[in-house]
Amino acid sequence: MVSTTERHRHGASGSRRGRRGSAGRRRRPPASRHTTGDVVRGIVRTIGEVLLTVGLLMLFYASYEVYGGQWETEREQQELAQGLEEAWAAEAAAEEDTEPGPESEPLPGSADSRLYLPSLDLDWVVVNGTTPSDILNSPGHYTDYGSEPGAVGNYAVAAHRTPGLFWDIDQLEDGDVMVLEDAENFYTYRVFEEQTVLPGDVWVIEPDPFDDATDEAPERSLITLTTCAPKLNNTHRLIVWAELAETTPKSDGMPEEIAHMAPEAEEE
Repeated sequence: MVSTTERHRHGASGSRRGRRGSAGRRRRPPASRHTTGDVVRGIVRTIGEVLLTVGLLMLFYASYEVYGGQWETEREQQELAQGLEEAWAAEAAAEEDTEPGPESEPLPGSADSRLYLPSLDLDWVVVNGTTPSDILNSPGHYTDYGSEPGAVGNYAVAAHRTPGLFWDIDQLEDGDVMVLEDAENFYTYRVFEEQTVLPGDVWVIEPDPFDDATDEAPERSLITLTTCAPKLNNTHRLIVWAELAETTPKSDGMPEEIAHMAPEAEEE
């Protein structure tokens, strides 16, 4: 026979076990259901991430195309400058020792002169020739008419519209100075005209582009810069002309306009 007290104890214990058992079970979360909207949003998000990545890659590539080549240009210009100085020194020594011989045609890609644009704080070694390989990292001298620095005629120069080359020549203004240097002299030219023309307008590099009677000998000493226009495009050509104003023998030192661009001044 079970006493009332024991029945109460057993009942309470069972009740507690029942409550614990009920509380110990966890309900399973309802199965997730992907709606059509969720799928569409996921696809759109993935496409957006892919487009963003592609856009960044294209931006990096475009930046390299515009600015990456400037380092290669600077490196090649340093090599050309050293070679040009050595060639001028050898030329001067040969003239002192022997009688000058017949002049030969300039070799394509060989250094010919140095060009200074002091208002843009830029200078380059100019090579002979304007083929793609000639002007890859340097301005190139048109050799069609056999012009020389400082001589009567038109010393025409072409370069790519890239940073480090003719990127900013549209900033040249009337009266700005260009200086050409050869083995013996500095030739100071002053800008007097700028035009944008079509690629087929080859008259711009003729001995006297402003004289319709092209069969007559030129009377002016000009320098012409040509490059693509607008920037990052080649549908037109930007042309800048300057006329000789002064000739300075190297024995007199650099012209005042470019004195700050001398190697010793740059080191200071």
